[in-house]
Amino acid sequence: MPSARKPAGQKKYRALILCCGHMDRGDDAIGPLCAAALEDRKIPARTLHGDTSELLEAWQTTERVIVVDALVTRNNPPGKLLISNSTEPQFQPQFARCSAGGLGLSQAVKLAGVLKCLPQTLVLIGLEAGNFEWAATLSPEVAEAMPTLVDAVEKEWRRLADVRPASAPSLR
Repeated sequence: MPSARKPAGQKKYRALILCCGHMDRGDDAIGPLCAAALEDRKIPARTLHGDTSELLEAWQTTERVIVVDALVTRNNPPGKLLISNSTEPQFQPQFARCSAGGLGLSQAVKLAGVLKCLPQTLVLIGLEAGNFEWAATLSPEVAEAMPTLVDAVEKEWRRLADVRPASAPSLR
């Protein structure tokens, strides 16, 4: 019997990276910029605006999901890397900026819990952000932290997808 989670003919991913945000809203560009950097590393990532329905639909293709987004905890300096797993007590999806209304990830997690379609593993990785002005660029602190974010996402993706880094060719 086919799984209710996987629509017919849809690819099943080992682990899926969903990078949320908007390029034209300052630090909210964290997600799309991370997706572009991962693409350069040949790591598959999808860019979403982060609406609840977008997230729920994307979760249908895998049991292991990484969500990358600008985070607003107001407890950390801009650029601080934050990583949390939905199985941990400190997991607080309401800090993710995902959608313009701010409810995207938090609402998706609640709804997926009720519908019993929450991914087995859901990891939120992001940077503390503070500048969401229209047509602004990344704040200097966030721009400086982007390589650390991309490295953390790659490391988590390799762990979840059980993908080993490419080894250097042997010299004979």
